[in-house]
Amino acid sequence: MTLLVSPGALAAQGRVVATSLRPLAASLRAELEPLCGVELHLPRQKARLTRGGGRCPTHGVLLAFDPWEPQRHRCPRCGVVFTGEDHDRWWVMNRQLWLVERAVHGAALAGLTDDAVARDVAVRILAACADQYLSYPNEDNVLGPTRPFFSTYLESIWTLQVAVALDLLEAQGLAPDGLGGRVRERVLAPSVELIAAYDEGGSNRQVWNNATLLACGVLLDRPSLVERAVLGRSGLVAHLESGLLADGSWYEGENYHQFAHRGLWYGVTMAEQQGIPLPAPLVARFHEAFALPFLTALPDVTFPARRDSQYAVSLRQWRFAESCELGLARTADERLVAALATLYAPDIPAGDTGRATSTAEAERNGPPCRLDRSSLGWKSLLCARAELPRAVPHGPDSVHLTHQGFAVFRRDGGRVYAALDYGHPGGGHGHPDRLNLWLVVGGSRFLEDVGTGSYTDPSLAWYRSTWAHNAPLVDGRSQPYGAGVLRGWGEAQGIGWVEATFDVVPGRAHVTRRVIVLDQCLVDDVLWESADDVELSLPWQVAWTLEPSAGATATAPTGELPPPMVALRQATVAGPVVFRASSGRDALAGWTAADAPFTWRQARAPGPPGTSEREITIWQASGRRGRWRTVLAWGAVTDVTFTPEAMVVDGPRGRTRIESRDGGCDLATPDGQVHQLRRQATVATAASGDREPPASVAPAFVLAPGRPFTLELGERHYRRSEQPWSQAGAPEATLRVAAGTAFVDIEISVRKVDPTFAPPRAVNPLDNEDPDINSDGVQLYLDVPGANATASWILVPEAAPTVRITPRELRGAVPPLTATWRLTPDGYQVRCGFPRGAQGLGVDRHFRLNVVINEISRQRERRRGQLVATGSDGEWVYLRGDREDPRRMLSFEIPDA
Repeated sequence: MTLLVSPGALAAQGRVVATSLRPLAASLRAELEPLCGVELHLPRQKARLTRGGGRCPTHGVLLAFDPWEPQRHRCPRCGVVFTGEDHDRWWVMNRQLWLVERAVHGAALAGLTDDAVARDVAVRILAACADQYLSYPNEDNVLGPTRPFFSTYLESIWTLQVAVALDLLEAQGLAPDGLGGRVRERVLAPSVELIAAYDEGGSNRQVWNNATLLACGVLLDRPSLVERAVLGRSGLVAHLESGLLADGSWYEGENYHQFAHRGLWYGVTMAEQQGIPLPAPLVARFHEAFALPFLTALPDVTFPARRDSQYAVSLRQWRFAESCELGLARTADERLVAALATLYAPDIPAGDTGRATSTAEAERNGPPCRLDRSSLGWKSLLCARAELPRAVPHGPDSVHLTHQGFAVFRRDGGRVYAALDYGHPGGGHGHPDRLNLWLVVGGSRFLEDVGTGSYTDPSLAWYRSTWAHNAPLVDGRSQPYGAGVLRGWGEAQGIGWVEATFDVVPGRAHVTRRVIVLDQCLVDDVLWESADDVELSLPWQVAWTLEPSAGATATAPTGELPPPMVALRQATVAGPVVFRASSGRDALAGWTAADAPFTWRQARAPGPPGTSEREITIWQASGRRGRWRTVLAWGAVTDVTFTPEAMVVDGPRGRTRIESRDGGCDLATPDGQVHQLRRQATVATAASGDREPPASVAPAFVLAPGRPFTLELGERHYRRSEQPWSQAGAPEATLRVAAGTAFVDIEISVRKVDPTFAPPRAVNPLDNEDPDINSDGVQLYLDVPGANATASWILVPEAAPTVRITPRELRGAVPPLTATWRLTPDGYQVRCGFPRGAQGLGVDRHFRLNVVINEISRQRERRRGQLVATGSDGEWVYLRGDREDPRRMLSFEIPDA
């Protein structure tokens, strides 16, 4: 039994490859030629992730990958060549993945075209993997245990390619004696042990871990691995059921939809080959996912950069064409045929498809270029149809992804794209951007989500803030994690509408946004209500230009905006105003009215990743209730008037009147028809279970005089990296909290060999986290409910008794923190605390604490683990930075004297 294709299917596909897919086989063989007859080596060093490695420091874009040039790395935008270890070690990652993918190319071509030279390439690459894999150290990783890389999922992709290449050779009787045993013993078995140890739950990365567990389980004859990969708590079936939503979309957004779905293809295909039945509805959902990227594509055939997506990624790339081909190999979906007709259009300029330097399934996106079936990859060689069905014209339609919570409306033959992103929060890759508004006209992206740049750059915080979107926020704070609630949707007779609501302050303040899309304009109605006085901000990622009006009065900028925004101009708007924006040949006219005066601000802020700064617009209003009604017109709208009950939109064809009603609104069109847009039963968009359940409320510890709180921290409190607690020096600590008449004293006594304290560093060269997390030291968290104050600090000992205190998050009336330290015979001790009483700003009766102790060794550049006062429960330290769940804290009460 083979992994992906049965021997009989391989023989039949060989006849297809000899005829209709011959150009594809020839092009893959030509790219394999540089590897023929040359000595093959894997990189000697382990790959390494740093903030600047592999990126142009000027433009922030990934440097071009040349598999034959390990020390000179060119920026594709400016052409500058960069050198240095950081770039070289990033190149190692790409070279490893590139090389094992060529093993799969060689193995596939060897069997399908009887190519002995291609077989030799595959055999030599696999032999090199077996010789070298165990020489890489499993240490100092970023995201899970791994030897050649810095993240487990990359090793999963690499090992999966090794398994597939070996399987193809063995299935066709082309593997030399001894190769299979060596690869199994020296690569597959040890690698799968690392991968199996690190379960990433509902993450897209776990999709790849599962695929590799399944492949290795089959090749190593380990049924328990196969069962876990398919039926385990975070296995294939679980991902099909909860990660892939019922509308066919992956919950983390379009970018991770493509990545996860490719991994699911391996899992579904291998499960079917092993005769493991999968629920038919889930297989149908998997099939629907092939078409999804094209359902939400923008007018320029890029996918929307929602959540942690890369920006402006074109679907005109060979990987997306191959996805369509693989979908058509399983179904007769006319949408995929239409998508391929678009991707294979002959009027697209020719260029480098990027396939020759592809790095297995860790994609490197490139510019759009002309494609045909010879541009595809090895999976198409194994699975694609002999001939494609005739394409049926299939124009871009409006679409509502009800479980994703993304409503897209298209007008003018698809040239106009309006959308509301209201629903699923997107898990760890989600952004706080519920009720985010989109408007793209032709090639002009007036309102959009720009995704995320580099995960290792400080700009990540901006792109993951509500300020970077076209969505509401309260009191300057980004939205909380949560799903919006759909209240109504419809699309008929050229009138599309969607209404949704979201709690911007859970249980206290909510915003409702209704968007109506006509043929010439969009109507945006934003209503907000709060139990308390708040400041509601509505950022627009476009520089609206106010026209002179009696309704707007320019004022000097007041107040500060959160960095990196810089305030430029400001006006007070007390009546209806007109504004405009333009981009290239496209222009928008806008009209807005509020039910109370509001502040109109212009600011400078980061543009899309890899671009320069730009101007944005921010509307701000204060109180307990407010409303903005806005019309954005790309077509022939001549005027808009507002009354308390209605909006009237005038155009060449007459007047459209939109009047509020209970449960929705009435829309009267120029032809005399009245359309009743009514809310439906509210159904919350289901959120994926990738977040922790609500923490239980622990009882408070009473800090009576002379009775301090004491907690011993050891193995059950340890968050590990590569080494478990026992192999990491078995660090321990004692936490003591005491309350005196004037001071709350916190004493942390750490027992470990050779504590290593990092010197002050202005910049973390590894990533965007505070550099002091990579040191022995303490992370301290405080919550004072009575003062509505929260705070966190990082404490690192310097020359005794000085402690370097770095404030990380200070909100409200935070008490001052003081700290000292000393060495002890078995480690070190930090003493810190807060004043009590009025001068202590509220640390009097009730407060909550968490203490996290970082630990590192001198041989590492990243921390090795943490002791966590609230317990670890088998957690890993990767990617946590200094972020802790605010629900997991120790609660304390100080009794009256």
